[in-house]
Amino acid sequence: MTEVDSLHRHTRKRLIILSLMAALFFDLIPFPQPLAGWLPASTAMMTLYWSLHRPQNIGIGMAFVLGLIMDVGLGTPFGQHALGIMAAVYLVEHNRHQMLGYSYGYQALTILGCLMLMTLVLVIVHFFTTHQFTGWNLFVSPFISALLWPLLSKFMLYLAYSRRL
Repeated sequence: MTEVDSLHRHTRKRLIILSLMAALFFDLIPFPQPLAGWLPASTAMMTLYWSLHRPQNIGIGMAFVLGLIMDVGLGTPFGQHALGIMAAVYLVEHNRHQMLGYSYGYQALTILGCLMLMTLVLVIVHFFTTHQFTGWNLFVSPFISALLWPLLSKFMLYLAYSRRL
């Protein structure tokens, strides 16, 4: 067992809950429409982070609940974000052991693929409900999120380590 594994094994549930609440809060802040496509998917990123490092606490069921909260908060069709986040979490849980062996750069590429799948699900569901294409600017967010993945990982490790002392 590595030091990172032992840090995450002893992470308090309070840190998990607070980080997910902060991510939800950030995602539910109303931003102007042109800026919204450039923002990272913070709830999805945090859910993927905890499903990678603490799958016993955050899984597909919790991804479903968080997605429904996002749908209610954003006023999108019920289940749209839930389906997208669940698909991304499934991919992370399925490849969890491989991903934990990757460096942060390769993890970011894997997370990019998961977030692109989530965005594709969101675009398809939106297209079927409104019969309008949302535009290509929605596909920028996964790239920004993947660029921020190493920073998120380091920051969460710092929080877990500082809480452990």
